[in-house]
Amino acid sequence: MITKVQKGHADEVKRKRIMRIKEAINFEIGTKEEPKIHLIGMANNSKVYFKKPGKEYFRENKRNVNDMTPNVGDLYNRYSFGDIWKDMLNLSVRISNDSYKQLNVLLYRLAYLIDCEEIDGKIRYNPTGEVNAIIKNIQKEIDSKKYNFKVLEFLNFIDILSWNEDVKYQADCTFEKPKVGRINTILSLISIPLIFKEFVDLVIEKKDYLHELDYSLLIDVAQNFSRTRGVQPMSNKKLIEYLKPYLSE
Repeated sequence: MITKVQKGHADEVKRKRIMRIKEAINFEIGTKEEPKIHLIGMANNSKVYFKKPGKEYFRENKRNVNDMTPNVGDLYNRYSFGDIWKDMLNLSVRISNDSYKQLNVLLYRLAYLIDCEEIDGKIRYNPTGEVNAIIKNIQKEIDSKKYNFKVLEFLNFIDILSWNEDVKYQADCTFEKPKVGRINTILSLISIPLIFKEFVDLVIEKKDYLHELDYSLLIDVAQNFSRTRGVQPMSNKKLIEYLKPYLSE
């Protein structure tokens, strides 16, 4: 599964994002006590769905009328970005480096809806062929380590989580800043664990010479977080460096 980095905002990516944004904005809205459930699809035996409205709808300040709550079965209740990073880092020490790279490239493909197809007039995540085989192989490896993590369910959750980010921040579909929303969200989910993994690897490498340890990786993360409010996607060049040969120029 060799994937080329995406440059600019391709018309096909824009078309898929617009179709999804318009679909979700038109979802019927319920109440705080009884939000409307909108079924998106299935991931193995788990329902992939939104509840509308989401919690940001009820904020007194910075209310977001389009916010929804994404979930897959009941796997991701109260599941934060921090939880995603923890799971990714836990996986990084349980599966092979190749499998970990492939998982990140699957996420990268999600950012640009590469494995999302138009089905009955709707854009849906639909990994097939080699991509589906890779998902199953990673799952088999995770299961062999007896770690409780469902790859297909996770990918479907990230798909609708980032869909919701588009609905919140790109509702007018003008894409003046095209990476805001879906793309920056997923690229940040990839980037932060990779940076921390690199630092851990560096600590292990320098364990007998800790005075030589360079903390700039973590300091840069902290500085960028303070400036960007939690969004920190790597450049294409840096992502290729981490994820080659599965992500390429």
